[in-house]
Amino acid sequence: MLSVPEAARELGVSPRTVYDLAAPGGPIPCHRVGRRILFSPEDLSEYLQSCRYTETKRAVASSLNSTVSLKGSGSALEKLFQSRGVKPKLTPTTAKNRSDSTRLQLVSSARSS
Repeated sequence: MLSVPEAARELGVSPRTVYDLAAPGGPIPCHRVGRRILFSPEDLSEYLQSCRYTETKRAVASSLNSTVSLKGSGSALEKLFQSRGVKPKLTPTTAKNRSDSTRLQLVSSARSS
């Protein structure tokens, strides 16, 4: 039987987390003897096995594969321009020091008499 600090070392978590994982509120079966909580090594290894993931989720795998294809395919708007025979004019979205723009000046809200 393992104490809470020993179980924490075995699982690689803090003792507080082991208290949270202890039954009846948590998924790890335990023995309560007075104020002590004891764990069976077999129960800890069974819990570790239940936490193990061996395959990639399909949604994650498909989204990772789709980003690669999106980078090479271009945007839908670009495809629309190409299908209509219009060559899009590429411009930067934030132009600095444009000569045709008016600078804004801050005006104090306090009035001086």
